Amino acid sequence: MGELEGPQTTVPLKISASDTRHFDREGFSGNHYVEANSGRPFSALTVDVHGRHPRQRMVGATRTYLVLEGTGTFTVNGTASEIKPGDMFIIPDGGEYEYQGTMRLFEFNVPSTTSTNVVNLDPE
Repeated sequence: MGELEGPQTTVPLKISASDTRHFDREGFSGNHYVEANSGRPFSALTVDVHGRHPRQRMVGATRTYLVLEGTGTFTVNGTASEIKPGDMFIIPDGGEYEYQGTMRLFEFNVPSTTSTNVVNLDPE
């Protein structure tokens, strides 16, 4: 039932956690529910933060985060905010952001995003 049939599918879609692809990176990990290469005009994933996500700038997309659980700090366009479950952060095209803490996020991107939609702003 979790199979994506293409961008014109009008049948409701259920995606179970067992149908997702897991990823691990330094400071965060998560599960892709709708991947950028799915043919959908959006991508969706959960992000489990256990450290810090580097400062980045969005290019050609809007990224939205919903805080599901946990604590931490979001910095968007230079303004830091302590977070709590239920908070939402919308990073528009050209917006800069970073976050850190121990939290679970739902990330939604329009259009679907790949590494070409972000510019890493932290020095290596």
